[in-house]
Amino acid sequence: MRSTAILLVVISHSGVFLKLSHPDFPFIPTPDGVDLFFVLSGFLIGSILIKKTEEDQNFNLSMVLQFLKRRWFRTLPNYFLFLFINILLIYLGLIHGELNKYLCTYFVFFQYFFKPYDFLFWESWSLCVEEWFYVLFPFCLMIVFKLVSKKITPQRNILFTILLFVLLPLLYRIFNPSLHDDVDLWYRKLALTRLDTIGFGLLGAYFYAYHRIYWEKLKTPLFVLGACFILYLINFNLGASPVFYRTFYFSVTGLSILFLLPLLNSFKTETIPFKPFQFISKISYSMYLVNIPLIQLTESLWNEKQQEREVFYYIIFWLVLILISFLVYRFFEKPFTDLRDKKTKNKFIEY
Repeated sequence: MRSTAILLVVISHSGVFLKLSHPDFPFIPTPDGVDLFFVLSGFLIGSILIKKTEEDQNFNLSMVLQFLKRRWFRTLPNYFLFLFINILLIYLGLIHGELNKYLCTYFVFFQYFFKPYDFLFWESWSLCVEEWFYVLFPFCLMIVFKLVSKKITPQRNILFTILLFVLLPLLYRIFNPSLHDDVDLWYRKLALTRLDTIGFGLLGAYFYAYHRIYWEKLKTPLFVLGACFILYLINFNLGASPVFYRTFYFSVTGLSILFLLPLLNSFKTETIPFKPFQFISKISYSMYLVNIPLIQLTESLWNEKQQEREVFYYIIFWLVLILISFLVYRFFEKPFTDLRDKKTKNKFIEY
């Protein structure tokens, strides 16, 4: 799912290179790869935290800090590397963007928290949503464990916290008085309005942990239902119903992807030789951060190319993207995750 998600993201971004020869590319509507990332992230992180709470029958500050330490070793090095790369490229005039007084918001993940500061490093909106999830969910889980009676089981504490993440962003979208015209910026890309998509992944982790029999028994009909929902959503005329887009659209998206998880989770081993999906999955985070700067750096060159050669240069773009992403993964991202594993050995099993 992770490799599929990044491929969908890059395909949607890179279609600009084929605008002369194939203006309708991609030729069929596709789901939003970022939403796949969100639900998958919630499922994997939720599974990790549920396992820890079941082992200790508690969730305290020490566990929260340990979790954050591992997450930040995984996510922050690449994030700040590409933040500085984007700033440098903009300063040199090599890519589009603006450097202003609000740049500081990007260093503390406030650029897309409750208001969009959308002037550089555009792909960071999803990372902002993810980082706030990493902080808010463990702390909320810890608070729930502290406040509720000892007689209430960890299972119920976990479910209550998950439901907060599923319902509160939806209620915020419904009752938010600021009806902005740009739904993409003010609803799709803000942490406060999108945490519920990750929440549906958490819900999947809950049912996988505590209701495995139904998870396995219903995996095929749920997959069919989820696929039907997704087909409906990707063909939905967003302009015809902006109210639905601002409110329930993102909840239905998260629910649809959640329905895919039981069947997809049953595919444990990649059978294709050389394991291309595992390879793309490993470099997916780097690919996500590399693709837009690379597109911006080369877009002007593509505009000068002849129409009949666009496909050739598009293939070259993909090869360069994969090469750079692999180098970033191998020589920058992986050393930090290896260091994380040395420093936090046997504390968390994490993806």
